[in-house]
Amino acid sequence: MNQAVTGIAIGLLFLHWWHAIPDYLWFVTAIMLGAVVSYFLRIHLLIWIALGAAMAALSVNVYTNSVKEIPIDRENITIVAKVSSLLNSDIPTNTIDFKLLMLNSYPINSHYPLNVRLNWLQPPEMYQGQIWQLTVKLRRPYGRLNSAGFDAEKYFVANGIHGRGTVLSGTIVDSSYIDSLSVEQTARTPSDNSSAITLRQRIFTQAMTELADKTHKAYLMALGFGVRDALELHDWQRLRDSGLAHLMAISGLHIGLAMLLGWWLGSKICALLPELHRFIWLPLWSGFACALGYAWLAGFSLPTVRAVLMCAIVMILIRLRIQWPGWKIFIVALTICLMLNPLASYAAGFWMSFTAVFILYLANLGGVRRQHTDQTENNLDYQKDLLWEKMKVLAQLQCVLLLFMLPLQWYWFGGISLLAPLINFVSVPWVSTLTVPLVLAAIATVWFPWLSNVFWQLADWTLYPVIWLAEQSVGTWLSLSSAWLPFLIGGMAWAALGWFISWRNFKWIHISILIVFVSWGIPSFLANDTDINHNKSSIDDVASLLWTVNMLDVGHGLAVLIERNGKAVLYDTGNRWQQGSIATSVIEPVLSKKGINQLDGLILSHADGDHAGGFDIISQQFEPIWKRSSDRRYGFLPCVQGALWQWEGLNFEVLWPPKIVKRAANPHSCVVQISDRNIHTVKPTNVLLTGDIDAISELLLARQYPDLAPDILFVPHHGSKTSSTNTWLAGMSPELALVSSAKYNPWNLPSTQIKQRYIDKGTRWLDTAQTGQISIDIEAGSRKTQRYRQDIDDTWYRRLFSSE
Repeated sequence: MNQAVTGIAIGLLFLHWWHAIPDYLWFVTAIMLGAVVSYFLRIHLLIWIALGAAMAALSVNVYTNSVKEIPIDRENITIVAKVSSLLNSDIPTNTIDFKLLMLNSYPINSHYPLNVRLNWLQPPEMYQGQIWQLTVKLRRPYGRLNSAGFDAEKYFVANGIHGRGTVLSGTIVDSSYIDSLSVEQTARTPSDNSSAITLRQRIFTQAMTELADKTHKAYLMALGFGVRDALELHDWQRLRDSGLAHLMAISGLHIGLAMLLGWWLGSKICALLPELHRFIWLPLWSGFACALGYAWLAGFSLPTVRAVLMCAIVMILIRLRIQWPGWKIFIVALTICLMLNPLASYAAGFWMSFTAVFILYLANLGGVRRQHTDQTENNLDYQKDLLWEKMKVLAQLQCVLLLFMLPLQWYWFGGISLLAPLINFVSVPWVSTLTVPLVLAAIATVWFPWLSNVFWQLADWTLYPVIWLAEQSVGTWLSLSSAWLPFLIGGMAWAALGWFISWRNFKWIHISILIVFVSWGIPSFLANDTDINHNKSSIDDVASLLWTVNMLDVGHGLAVLIERNGKAVLYDTGNRWQQGSIATSVIEPVLSKKGINQLDGLILSHADGDHAGGFDIISQQFEPIWKRSSDRRYGFLPCVQGALWQWEGLNFEVLWPPKIVKRAANPHSCVVQISDRNIHTVKPTNVLLTGDIDAISELLLARQYPDLAPDILFVPHHGSKTSSTNTWLAGMSPELALVSSAKYNPWNLPSTQIKQRYIDKGTRWLDTAQTGQISIDIEAGSRKTQRYRQDIDDTWYRRLFSSE
């Protein structure tokens, strides 16, 4: 059995290394080879790995076939769909999940479910379970791809979302007509659809009436139903910096508490019942029922499924009087969870949840557990010793989790919260023993409003000290660059070794390991850390030959990062919208991963929002040493024709506009040529940043700079027909033409005519809509181009979403 569950789990995880879905012939071959090995060598692992991989391929094929039902190009189509999101009018949202029932009059095959996430600018009042006929612009779940930041495509895969779109209009319909009527007939049959509303939605709606006046309504919703839509940006920052994000959601900890409460309740009921054999196991089943019910309230999110599986396994073992070691329960729960949904392994919550449980199990094996103490005659002293022992174990567990979760936190979130152990040491027992039981009591009595309101109010009061403590941590989040990764892994390994080889008896072994570890990590740290590099001399800077140009994938907009010697200059900051910005979602994570805490320079090409939308955020977060723009801005130097300067051995020359203006529009874009002729005198590279200049600006530039010959040209105005004229390109033969665009932009940019114009000149055309982030390493006249979608992260779902 051990080989079976381990092999299946390994096989199911193989999908993370697939560039394309393997043909089933490979799986048949692997299974046959595994059978031969199993027969002759009595090693069965290979055959189980092959079976697990086949299961993963089946799941991927189901997901892929569902996605292929959605048109590649965004089209206006009619759908009939059931509301999947938990909604309430007191929580304004424009993003709603639906499960499709019909697509363009054709029913959806139940074997290939279609779940879509739609944006509705002003949605009417709707509830989970209702059926709507919608006219939508639907597309595949394509997203931006950069070296850091939120990976939307991976998120959609992990959550089983097959499409995205925008609602143009919608009408509620009666579910009783779906099977018998066409879409057109159904549309003419309005109904309140109240009978279709789910029980979970009804409980949530009733609870929301009681929560309306509560101070911590958003947190109580998260604890009660797993709904975090009401949390605002400051709330998320507070939870991240305090390390309490896991606590303010229904996770494995809460499911375990629900099980214990159910067990306690069942034991009390059992004590009142006759001593019959059929009542012996009542506490066990009531505990599992409470755990299952709480997971249902959370919508069976990944952490709750993991916790329920572990609870179920433990309950069954207790019922059957079978003893398993903890690692076996862990691997069986992991395998079952993967078998139920192999794509769940793409979610951060999956790995955070299982890793935390595994670390706690190892800590328990290593001695981090409450030691048994004999009760003394003085009961008060015994209780004090017991409380002290529990507090010590809790503190040790928090420190163990902080240390051993560091690499995973860095990978998924790019940093750590150093105050997390202290805050969790106080908050976890407080919320577990007070807030969660009160929340469960409030939900259990939801149909008795006066009583439910009392429990909600008490739960709200218990959160005041927790939120106050979390507020004190705001601003303490520590972003870590990739230079810290050797230290994180080495420190974790050293700490793990310390459990088995004590410092007191083997101190020279530890000292030797420390020396090797430091010798291994320091060189890469010195090579990448920005603060160290800022202290280098100018001679060292010029001696370094490598510099990098990064065109970030920002959708419709522009953000170009020029790097050298661990320092950076940013050209444009991308767009900004009501809920966020490119500056916070893309630029900040990319800079943080590189270890760049301050920009040397910031250049704004012009004032349009898709180019300068995040300049204030960048100015505040990364405090550029110098700033330039072609319009009048406080604290900015003029970016006008004739301006020359050097940075890290690179020459910057402004070619356009001829004068500074009050507000820079497209024609006034700051055109900058960057050259490394001081570094590579034999074969220099010229990079031309063009902003959104138009045809007239191009004509004037062509006359003033007839010998302009960039090797790398940033295509003006996202490839619009209003730019890239034949006159402008006549004297140029760039090696690369880079364009920043969004795949589904409403202007159909870049123009196919403009693209062909560059291709006809023998220029390689690269578009962020197709490639994701583009990075070009330039050294000694050679240029190495990396496309993140094709060269760095070429997985099966990237190809699925970006296929033409």
